[in-house]
Amino acid sequence: MKRRMVLSAPALAFTGRAAFAQSPYPTKPIRLIVPYGPGGSADQVARIYAEKLSGLLGQQVIVEDKPGASGGVGAQMVATSLPDGYTLLLSPTAIMAITPAARKVPYNPDDLVAVARLSTPILVVTITNALGAKSWAEFVALAKQNPGKYWFGSSGLGTITHLTGEVLTRAAGIKMQHSPYKTIVDATGDIFDGRIQMVFDPSFVTYAKAGKVRAVVVEGHARLADLPDVPTSAEVGLDLKDFRTRSWFGLFAPKGTPPEIIKRLSDETAKIAALPDIKEKLLLVAQTAHHQSNTEFARQVADDKIYFAALIKELDLKLE
Repeated sequence: MKRRMVLSAPALAFTGRAAFAQSPYPTKPIRLIVPYGPGGSADQVARIYAEKLSGLLGQQVIVEDKPGASGGVGAQMVATSLPDGYTLLLSPTAIMAITPAARKVPYNPDDLVAVARLSTPILVVTITNALGAKSWAEFVALAKQNPGKYWFGSSGLGTITHLTGEVLTRAAGIKMQHSPYKTIVDATGDIFDGRIQMVFDPSFVTYAKAGKVRAVVVEGHARLADLPDVPTSAEVGLDLKDFRTRSWFGLFAPKGTPPEIIKRLSDETAKIAALPDIKEKLLLVAQTAHHQSNTEFARQVADDKIYFAALIKELDLKLE
């Protein structure tokens, strides 16, 4: 007589987990959460990478914009998601290394783990046409004649664009007020009309090329091919030291995501960052491809947390 094998409940549970663990990743579409509105730099980087990542992974990577609370809404959504690799976060420096050091946030940054650094934004200082200033020197002269009367826009309190404004104006010796927006895209109408005078988000390069705003400075020692007439920060004598090297966009996953999934995503994004067409697409939105593996990026994030906590204290910023 044939013997029948009966598995106990614990054994069934074990075999179920084993089968799940052995399933190839990914087996369904992946959500890539952008914690800001559409059209901004984070959204642009996410869509550039998502297209290639979909092909490499064999599953669609769907970009979803979830703005609110200076990125806190989207960050919380990912931090509280299942750690299965199917919900990821495209984060700028602020969410992980700036805002939590400055004020209460609706998420715990320790619930998010580094997957890979994707890009480094190129600082492009853009000013309103309403002032009539044709250069950085002319703008600085006007700002010094009107201390505290000009405004710079940012994507929210405690974001990298906010701190860029604080560091930039201090380096230039001018006094400006800060106008935070829900997303940087919301600042476009105000800078077009002259209600605010300066913005430095990379996404504004498109408007500068169209003549809707004036680009007056680009970061670094080399001019941008898309803005060949705009001098570099080195040319105008604007020294931001190592501040801008800490501006990045990176990929994060919920804490507890399996290491093999983290490594797979890190390896695939490294391949994408090395592609010539990706480098070109990123430059078009004032970004440079800059890959760091999950371990390298985790060290970068930890170091940046210390740096920005000290900077916020030094600047005596009140972000509540």
